[in-house]
Amino acid sequence: MKTAFILYQNDENHEVIDFLKKSFEEVFDQYISFTNIFLNRLEPRAALAADAYLVWESSILQDVKDLVDDFSKVIMVTRSPARESLNLISAIPAGTNVLLVNDSYETALDTVYAFYEIGISHINLIPYDSALTHTGIYDQITVAVTPSEPHLVPPHIRQVIDIGYRKVGFDTMFKLMQLLDLDVGIINRNLQRHIHSVVKSNEGFQSNYIYGYLKSEMLSRVVDASENGMLLTDSAYRPVYANRLALKIFRADNKNQIRIADHIPAEALDSQDHSEEPVMIEGEAYGYEKNPIRLMDDVAGYYFILQDYAKVRAQNLSAKQAGFRAKYTFKDILCKSPEMSQLINTARQIAAVDDTVMIYGESGTGKELLAQSIHNASSRRKAPFIAINCAALPDSLLESELFGYEPGSFTGASSRGRKGLFELAMHGTVLLDEIGEISPKFQASFLRALQERQIIRVGGKELIDIDVRFITATNRDLRQQVKDGVFRGDLFFRLNVFPLSIPPLRRRKADIEALLKNFLQEDYRSITPAEFALLDQYAWPGNVRELENACTFYRAMHRFPDYLFDTAETALPAGENIRTEVLRLIGENTQLSHGIGRTSLAYHLQNRKRYISDHQLRLILEELRTQGLITIRPGRCGAQITEQGTALLRSL
Repeated sequence: MKTAFILYQNDENHEVIDFLKKSFEEVFDQYISFTNIFLNRLEPRAALAADAYLVWESSILQDVKDLVDDFSKVIMVTRSPARESLNLISAIPAGTNVLLVNDSYETALDTVYAFYEIGISHINLIPYDSALTHTGIYDQITVAVTPSEPHLVPPHIRQVIDIGYRKVGFDTMFKLMQLLDLDVGIINRNLQRHIHSVVKSNEGFQSNYIYGYLKSEMLSRVVDASENGMLLTDSAYRPVYANRLALKIFRADNKNQIRIADHIPAEALDSQDHSEEPVMIEGEAYGYEKNPIRLMDDVAGYYFILQDYAKVRAQNLSAKQAGFRAKYTFKDILCKSPEMSQLINTARQIAAVDDTVMIYGESGTGKELLAQSIHNASSRRKAPFIAINCAALPDSLLESELFGYEPGSFTGASSRGRKGLFELAMHGTVLLDEIGEISPKFQASFLRALQERQIIRVGGKELIDIDVRFITATNRDLRQQVKDGVFRGDLFFRLNVFPLSIPPLRRRKADIEALLKNFLQEDYRSITPAEFALLDQYAWPGNVRELENACTFYRAMHRFPDYLFDTAETALPAGENIRTEVLRLIGENTQLSHGIGRTSLAYHLQNRKRYISDHQLRLILEELRTQGLITIRPGRCGAQITEQGTALLRSL
């Protein structure tokens, strides 16, 4: 049982003190033990220890600060008139001046405010201050209202209306429940009764509590019926809610006994990616999902879903056997550039919601990789992921593939009919790649499916509900296609809810190194500085796919394809043609007895920030020799410039 101390300066008003304690006990009986503490009776340097401290008067707060172990446990007690008092107040004739008498001017003023806040305005309530009685300002008042303090009413008052002691305010009761984590059914029932027994001076606060309680009860019943364990935590992984199955999994009596960090490794908790590995909880294996709950840009908390691991494996195997499974996640996207890092962060946030995504990017940038990552980071990750290339199929076949067809719908149709991919992807994600290639006719059909979330199979009449998330991808400028009348504007705006644009590789050269390490593995260490420089200078029109192909070539041939370096010259810094610079170096190093070899040429070129591969240098030397500009002699003689070559340099 929790403990709570009700703190007073002294015990002068026994009846009020007993009344307040009883008010608390009516709500929290059997859960909190209440004790009255009188400061004037405490020993010097006394220390109090309780789960909560209820302070009666603000004037003793400073003294309380020196007595308690944790000031965050202190709650100022508010009070509210009983509901029955409204009938007595309402019966007073309109316009009457009414003296409100309490044990102090401050508490009398609080009571006046409480009545005014609930709309008692037909009478003039005047708070009584005993220090002003001798001035005669109250002599003309004949009616007084008092909360069980009739002995304090001036003797000349002819009509005294006793409205009874003020009860503890609802907000005080609610704060105490929250502080001691006693959000349980019995206490909530008692709070409901308490709300109806007091004047609602804070109508909004109490309404919010009631609405919140109703929502909580509804969600609790839905969540408790779930076949999964569900745990809600704050951002520091402190439990906020656990359904019945979660409590059973952790073998806990209440949520506060759950320590999620004791079961899930810290690196897994900190990771933004979903883990396929099980966690061991009380000797049993469970698959788990962790999903962030965001408040604007900040994470306010997380919800965990726990499933029997055998069931998780069976679901994954079923999806894998059907071929409808996304195998890539965000951690498979290799990048170092700020552009891609920002894109991934944005995509992670988009994955948490369920709206349509449009991915823009040139061919080979990894649009499907990003789409699969979004699916695997979403709540639909256990359901199918189906990708289809819209440009690969004609309209008639595309419609039957996506919508399905009834038996005998067209020549060659199966006699049993067939479900479409939209049905097969139920509760999952569909990626429509190259969406810009679909015809106006199919655009109309797809728009209806997107709007209504219903389809009709080819040759059928029955409407079929679908529950899928659509991700579309394109390498075209759809806005321009809309302007040109090629793509429907209404469809575009429904698809373009969350646009993501993958930058081409030429605009994120910082990613090349990470991609090379992944594609080449051990062969990565064989790349020369000159080759690195040329790869960096290349424009990569085929993006990551082209880089991967170049690495495949390198692993087999131990060099990169020639075409990468054939175009490198156009990417060199402004200045002399690389062939001219090679010829000039040969001229500077030509002696009567020898010239310069390839190794020395490459060294001098690197010093001048000119990087070419050994293969490309061989091609340049052979071209200069064929043109008669140099000679190449075997051994250490190397390349020497000819008179024709010298004449050419002089003419430049």
